[in-house]
Amino acid sequence: MNTTLLVLDSLFDDLDFEAAVAAGKGWTVARWDGSETMLRDAAAVLHVRTPVDRALLDRMPACRVVARFGTGLDTVDQAAALQRGVKVVGVRDYCITELATHTLGLAFALDRRLGAAHSGRMKADATWQDVAAEMPIAGRTAATVIGFGSMGAAATRALVALGLTVRVVTRHGGHEARRVGAQPVTLDEALTGAGFVFLHAALTPETTNMIDRARLARCAPDAILVNTARLGLMDEGAVAEALGAERLAGVALDARLPADSPLRRFVGDPRFLVTPHIGWYSERSARELRERTVLAAIASARETERPAEVPGMATGGKR
Repeated sequence: MNTTLLVLDSLFDDLDFEAAVAAGKGWTVARWDGSETMLRDAAAVLHVRTPVDRALLDRMPACRVVARFGTGLDTVDQAAALQRGVKVVGVRDYCITELATHTLGLAFALDRRLGAAHSGRMKADATWQDVAAEMPIAGRTAATVIGFGSMGAAATRALVALGLTVRVVTRHGGHEARRVGAQPVTLDEALTGAGFVFLHAALTPETTNMIDRARLARCAPDAILVNTARLGLMDEGAVAEALGAERLAGVALDARLPADSPLRRFVGDPRFLVTPHIGWYSERSARELRERTVLAAIASARETERPAEVPGMATGGKR
């Protein structure tokens, strides 16, 4: 089997770190030069944003593994991969501390109106009374967390520790949520009167645009929506409409906004915070992501390697 990891695209300018990790396992790393030959011979490919769809998989007949530098696997046509016997792997739980800190930082920055306090509307010699005019009258005491994987659980524990009442939407039963002091409820129950809404669900056909006009209408009129998971979890048009009509007090995202996103008109508005998908990042988490992606690809490729035929041994059918 080919022992070169083919990198379709990467978050980093060089692949020296990946090459060193792979070399320790007897593998090499190469960046895709756009040629069909490299695709045709690839036994394992690594990627971040390149859509690995049915058409691309057809161009990689030798591929046994697709590994993603990240947690979400929505960049891969998993049904097509399964049909071809291609294993799809990602890296979980490598940036929980970083993303939890980023998520809560965005939420509380909006809640405390830090954007307004820091903006040009405030003079350098502003008093606390000047700033207080931009502050909420009462702090929020309840939060809703949608998705209770590792990240959702980390956010929940932090919110409970800060004294908030937390409702959780989870597919995995409510025992763990109750254990950390949260209340498991349905999605519609969770959104009713919600003050903070945190999105941590995986993006699937079932969760796409799940935060729509009807569900936004269930939230408190001064709710703050924080999405550090996938942009596709919410209807951007509905969110923009709610923010524009002041039916949301704030929206925070950690995502790269599409050029045609209706939310772009709020860039610069202190009620809207958007960071360019950096919540996961620290030097530590970046190293862990790069290392674990390479190791996962190699391990999966070895698991899927077809055994060589032994002379005299049947390879199919009945003897």
